[in-house]
Amino acid sequence: MKPRFTTLLSLLLVLLPAALRAQSPAGIWDGTLSFAGSSLPLTIRITETPDGYAATLESPDQGLRGLPADSVDFRNPDLAIAFDALHARYRGALMPGGMVMGVFHQNGQDFPLLLKNRPATIRSQEPQPPYPYICREVSFPSRAGGVELNGTLTLPAEGAPRAAVILVTGSGLQNRDEEILGHKPFLVIADHLTRCGYAVLRYDDRGFGAPEPEQHRLLDNATTDDFTLDALGAFDYLAALRDTTACPVGILGHSEGGTIAFAAAAREPRVDFIVSMAGLAVRGDRASLGQNRRLMELQGLDKALTEDCCTLLEAVYAEIRSHTREELAAESAELKMRLTAREPAASLPQPIRENLLQLLDGAAANAWVYHFLTCDPAEAIAAAGNRPVLAINGTLDRQVDAGENLGAIRRLLAQSPALTVKAFEGLNHLFQPCTTGDAAEYERIETTIAPEVLDMLTAWLDHLTDSRS
Repeated sequence: MKPRFTTLLSLLLVLLPAALRAQSPAGIWDGTLSFAGSSLPLTIRITETPDGYAATLESPDQGLRGLPADSVDFRNPDLAIAFDALHARYRGALMPGGMVMGVFHQNGQDFPLLLKNRPATIRSQEPQPPYPYICREVSFPSRAGGVELNGTLTLPAEGAPRAAVILVTGSGLQNRDEEILGHKPFLVIADHLTRCGYAVLRYDDRGFGAPEPEQHRLLDNATTDDFTLDALGAFDYLAALRDTTACPVGILGHSEGGTIAFAAAAREPRVDFIVSMAGLAVRGDRASLGQNRRLMELQGLDKALTEDCCTLLEAVYAEIRSHTREELAAESAELKMRLTAREPAASLPQPIRENLLQLLDGAAANAWVYHFLTCDPAEAIAAAGNRPVLAINGTLDRQVDAGENLGAIRRLLAQSPALTVKAFEGLNHLFQPCTTGDAAEYERIETTIAPEVLDMLTAWLDHLTDSRS
C-alpha cells in the first residue's frame, strides 16, 4: 500500500497552475530524511548541462560528498534522480516557493523527502574584477610526461614581485581556485597575496574539465607522487619566467597539497620556501582512522562498537601496508576470511564488518587510495632541512588533526631555525571560523578564509623576503 503522502502529492500537482510550473530544478536543495526515530540531512545539487541536468548527492553526517547521479530526468514539474551506487532514487515535483515534494526510495523502502532551495550565499571575501594587478592565463607541462596544466598567474601591476608562490590544491579533482561548496579559497589567497606584492600561480588539477576518456588517462593510476610532478612543472615554469627569476619561488599547499609541497621540495633543492596549510604529515592510514572514528561518533555508534570498528580498521590497514596492490587483489577473499575469523570482526554486525573489509578491495583497485594509506611523508618533510617552512592548522580541523600533524612537523624539523608552526584556535580544515569543524558547516559559513590566516601568510612572507634583501 502506498503512503498517503503520495496521494497528497498528486492532489497538489493537479491544483498547480501551469504558469507556476515553468521553473528550473537547477540549484542547491536541502532536505532531511526521517526514519526509525532518526534524521539524516541530505543535499542534492542540480546543475544545467547542454544535454539536460546533472546532480550530486551529499550526506554530511555519513561523510558522503559529491556522489554523482546516474540520471536526472526533469519533465516539468516532475523530477527523477537515480543514484545507482546507493540503490536509491528520488522522485518529486517542483513546487512554487522553492520546494520539491517527493519520495526517496532505497532498498525497497519509501521515505517522504521535502527539498527546499537554498538561497545563494554571498561570499564577501571573493574578489571581483577589475583587479588592481596583472592576470595571465598560462599553460605549462608537468614533469610527468604527457600532462599539460592550465592556470592563472597574477603579478603586481608595478615593480618586481617580492616572491612567487605556487598554490597546490588538496585531494579530489579541483580547479585552480580550489573551489569547494561555493568557496574559492585559492582565489582569495591569490588576490590577497598579489595585492601585497607577490606573484601567485594557481592551476587546475590534471584532467579538470577534460572529456571523460582523457580524465581516465590522466587520473586512473595517478597518486600523490604524480601530483608532485605536476607541482614541479609549475615550479619549472615560474623558475624560467623573466618576471620571477630574480625572486624566491616557493610552494603553498593545502591538505594533500601541503604534503605535495614538502615532497616537491625534497626533489627540487631550488624550492626556496614551503607553506603547509593543514598538510598531512603522518601516514594516511593514521589520518583515515581518526576520520572514521569521528564519523562513527557523528552517526551515534556507541563507544564499544566504535572501538571494535577501529580495531578492525587497524588490522585492515596493516594488511594493506604489508601487501602490494596486486597481492591485495589476488588474496582479498582469503584476507577477509582471516580477519573475519578473529575478534572483534567476528562479533561485528555483518553490514558494518563487510563495509570495513571492502577497504581491501578499494586499495587494490585504486592507486591513489593505496598510496594514501601506505605513504609516510616523514622523509620528505625532514628533507626540507633549513629552508623556511610555515605550517598551520585549525584546532577544529576534523580532517587533518592539528595536534598530531603539526606535532609531527615539529619533531621532523626540530633542528631547523626557519620553522614556524601555528594552530589557529576555532578554525576548521578550510581555515574558516566554525562551531564544530565538521564538513557539514563549510558551505553555511560566509567566511572563506579567516582574515588572521591571510595576515599571517603575508607577515611571514614579508619577513622572509625582507631578510633576503
